[in-house]
Amino acid sequence: MCTVPPYANSANHVNNILHFVIRYLPKVFARYGGADGFLFLQDHMILNYWNLLQADKEKLWITDKIAHSWVTIPLESNKEEWFVKQGAMVKQVVGSSPVHFQSKYKESMGEDKIVFCGSELFYVPRQFVEDFGDLVGLVGSLDLHHKIAVPMFFLAMDSPQNFDSEALAGTVFKTNLAANETFSSIYTAQSPAVFPVKVMNEIDFIKVIRLMSKGDPLLMELV
Repeated sequence: MCTVPPYANSANHVNNILHFVIRYLPKVFARYGGADGFLFLQDHMILNYWNLLQADKEKLWITDKIAHSWVTIPLESNKEEWFVKQGAMVKQVVGSSPVHFQSKYKESMGEDKIVFCGSELFYVPRQFVEDFGDLVGLVGSLDLHHKIAVPMFFLAMDSPQNFDSEALAGTVFKTNLAANETFSSIYTAQSPAVFPVKVMNEIDFIKVIRLMSKGDPLLMELV
């Protein structure tokens, strides 16, 4: 079940993460023009990079195969005002987009639903960087939440069947840890990423490095 963010109904809220994603990622892309692609991680996400060496770096990656991260939200008869407003903004952006963005998005989603995705982890290859920037421009000053905007971008850039969905499919993803769980108990070096891993101090950092060293023994040189 997808819940509305606690700040979603606040008209005065400034969404810092959205501000970064929407306003600054294209500038980062432009600054590092020689990069093959760009991997975005939010706080508390640990990347087991050694498991991504064989992933297709020419394709988009996002957590579309992770049930609690990528959720389809129906708009018809939806009683959550926040989702209805976000859906209206998505429709506005898609409707004003060039035909190639419109057709890709509508083939996947139509107009009666949207995707809510935490966007904790995603990858944009070089060939889609310009498209990402164009979509940022189309959003403009709309108050579109990043958890709605990022999946909309991905669905407008390409069909999900063309994503390398398997790259991140094995991610350990928990919205909340149970009382008897810690990052040590959920971590596995065999997954591409683990969330959430909250490092609060030096002791936690050392624990994380030791856990990750099961996948990359050279990390032990850090501790």
